[in-house]
Amino acid sequence: MFALGPLSFGAPLALAGLVALPLLWLLLRATPPAPKRAIFPPLRLLLGAPDDAETPQHAPWWLILFRLLIAALVIIALARPVWTPPNVEEETRPALIVMDTGWASAAAWPDMRQEAERLIDAADRGGRAVALVTTAPTGQAAPALRLGNADDARRQLESAEPQAWPANRGATADRIADARSSGALDGQMAVTWLSDGVDSRDAGELSRALSSLGDLTVIEPDSGRAPLGLAAPQPAADGLTVSVMRAGRDFPRTVAVTALGNDGRAIARSDVSFAAGEGAASTDISLPLDLRNRIVSLRLDGTASAASVRLLGDQWQRPRVGLITLESDEGQPLLSDLHYVRSALGPHAQLIDGDLDALLAENVSVLVMTDSARSDDERIADFINEGGVLIRFAGPRLAAQGDALLPVILREGGRLFGGSLNWDEPQRIAAFPDTSPFAGLPADSTATIDRQVLAQPGSATPDRVWARLEDGTPLVTAERRARGWIVLFHVTASPDWSDLPLSGLFPRMLQRLMGLSQGGNATVPGNGAWVLDRALDAEGQLVAAPISARPVPAASFDTTAASPVAPAGLYRLGSAASALNVIGPDTRMDPLPRDLPGASFAGLDGPRARHFDAALLAAALIMLTLDVLIALALAGRLPVRLGGAAAAMVLALGLTPLASPPAQAQDVAPAPERAALSDEMMQAALTLRFGYVTTGDATIDNRSRAGLTGLSQEIFRRSAMEPEPPLAVNLNTDELIFFPMLYWPVTRDAGPLSDQASSRVAAYLAAGGLIIFDTQDADIAMLRAGTPHPGLVNVLDSIDVPALSQIPGDHVLTRAFYLLQEFPGRYSGAPVWVEANPDGASRDGTSGVIIGSHDWATAWARGESGGAAAPIEGGDRQRELAIRFGVNIAMYALTGNYKADQVHVPDILERLGQ
Repeated sequence: MFALGPLSFGAPLALAGLVALPLLWLLLRATPPAPKRAIFPPLRLLLGAPDDAETPQHAPWWLILFRLLIAALVIIALARPVWTPPNVEEETRPALIVMDTGWASAAAWPDMRQEAERLIDAADRGGRAVALVTTAPTGQAAPALRLGNADDARRQLESAEPQAWPANRGATADRIADARSSGALDGQMAVTWLSDGVDSRDAGELSRALSSLGDLTVIEPDSGRAPLGLAAPQPAADGLTVSVMRAGRDFPRTVAVTALGNDGRAIARSDVSFAAGEGAASTDISLPLDLRNRIVSLRLDGTASAASVRLLGDQWQRPRVGLITLESDEGQPLLSDLHYVRSALGPHAQLIDGDLDALLAENVSVLVMTDSARSDDERIADFINEGGVLIRFAGPRLAAQGDALLPVILREGGRLFGGSLNWDEPQRIAAFPDTSPFAGLPADSTATIDRQVLAQPGSATPDRVWARLEDGTPLVTAERRARGWIVLFHVTASPDWSDLPLSGLFPRMLQRLMGLSQGGNATVPGNGAWVLDRALDAEGQLVAAPISARPVPAASFDTTAASPVAPAGLYRLGSAASALNVIGPDTRMDPLPRDLPGASFAGLDGPRARHFDAALLAAALIMLTLDVLIALALAGRLPVRLGGAAAAMVLALGLTPLASPPAQAQDVAPAPERAALSDEMMQAALTLRFGYVTTGDATIDNRSRAGLTGLSQEIFRRSAMEPEPPLAVNLNTDELIFFPMLYWPVTRDAGPLSDQASSRVAAYLAAGGLIIFDTQDADIAMLRAGTPHPGLVNVLDSIDVPALSQIPGDHVLTRAFYLLQEFPGRYSGAPVWVEANPDGASRDGTSGVIIGSHDWATAWARGESGGAAAPIEGGDRQRELAIRFGVNIAMYALTGNYKADQVHVPDILERLGQ
């Protein structure tokens, strides 16, 4: 690499081409040989004709200089010029670069790698020695730490990558101290620590070791690129609570958490919002128990690291429920309290019968204790404190005397309804409060309570009462004890005291309580060892187990931290599966303190080297185009003839944009978007364009624009249609008739249309327009449990839409251009609807609406590089089918029922191979 101060060249030998510029000048100035004279008598007839054309003897000098400038720009561009800010060039000491390569560095790894390349290039330009050190162990012996040349450092950087376990900064400090004492690192150095921005117990130790070598600069990512981590989720009555941690806390931030099933499909999604200064935030994901049991992992969208994935293992599957029994009841099961509990919980949990010793050995997560199996064993209290759930039922023994394992203090004797010595009638169950886990369940009016145990006044506070009778007395009370719960039904589990066990409400109430459990693991031998099945890599993907992995003893598995010998991932012991995650119970994500010994801080967005090769080649191409135009004009090949002065003026005007500094975005106020859009609307009548309805959500609108842009490009490539870029449409102000097809993403909070918008949409449909309604929620549509999409209901209620049906197999949409029988987008499997009887409309037998939830825009969208803009659950095959369906829709919008004509049947059958 050759340098002239801050200007350096990656391929300096290319500059030798500048020597040839004088020779090129002579060649361009060379005069062609004089013409030979020949006698041709008919030429005498032209002697008197006027001749205004003049041919110069050689090119004008200013044009030759212009062409030499083009050649010089190409030569300099091939030399790969780089401009480095002068403050970077002042360093003369050897460079030591320390890179954090633990899990926390994955989020900002491309920027950290680019910064390391810049530091190595700077040392190379100055002829300085350089050493590169990484902080995370790799499971192999670390290379010797010594100063070397820039090429050695580049090779080491090429092999460096973030790991799926924490960095070991203390071990790195020891390596540096050993190298210092052995003389491998001698003298003062320019030390740069490329940090992940997360504090650790040994951060100060590493900072002291580095600052002893010379001036220490700590470079860390900003808040937008700082790492995020998923903590262990906490069970809730109606789902689970997910907590997210972060190190960068300067600005607000919102991230999405997705719960994934075993097949990789999304089961639920929720947003987590951080306020400025907050390091932790949480969100509640509401799910019925059967859906929660399907969750195998949680993932943060938009970030790729081992900490952004939370594997759940077996503990979130069907809970293991222990039924405390004292003796067999097989002879008269209908007289047993546990019979009704078994019937209610059997479909939703794994039930285990036995005494307390056997149940605790089975590691259950829920204990059910009836009055006949009442026990004051201290191990039950320990079970609750460690996260277990105890569900108790009342009875004569509990009515006579309470104990310590109760959520409220009980009155002795209880209360009997409808007896000969009582005035009160049997009571019914009141509506459940909104704060209760039973909220939303309908109170069964047929279930009456004949007897109950009563709570002492003052002990049954509102937060402890989850169900009441119509007279306000508690039916179900609960209390949080340490990490667990105690839940008491104030009636028996059999029909002795109430009709509740015979009602359909009883199993639904118990099913809600199962949501409080964390789910116990299968029994694991204490002397066994967990073996890694699949490991998490640094980007949060499950991969094959590395060769460095070793079995983890079962006795220490819960306290094991992720490392090269025990990577994060899924482990198995017999038929049991458990997860080891990067974020443990004691993991903290605090920002790196600013008082590190001898350290000064900088961001990754500091001064950067600027490469000019691409800009110079672009300028040369523009100038070459201008040279061709000038040469044609001077030769009279253009409609406008230019003299030398005029051509020079055009040349000056053409070079002005190249010489002027780039305009800043704030120099000129942008024109209002609505006015520019209206001008394009006026042009839409002259070209083929598709439109998309704006929702007010920038993310959704950008996705719609990208999707239609990608579809237009595919249509241009695959057919004779040439669509222009799509336009955004405001239903209240824009004319819709210009667009043969409108894409309308419908959000859940979409409201009814205004009268003006309804009139425009009705006129558009009546004129033959086609609207694609896309709710984009096929992945979570199952959560609606058959209820219609609320936003779609509001929109369609404002429009006169005829009866709908799913697309039949012989519909024109299945053969408008491609032969299709499925219509996926980003998602698949949900029904797609069209008009049931398009022949009854005034559009020549075509449907004016297509309604689905497959998120077609995301499947059609392309990124800046031309690749897919977002992952598709079915991969490239599903994306291709989505594009083909989009082409069919466009053909359907433009040609109507053309392909329904029987004349096309032979061709279609031939394509089908029939």
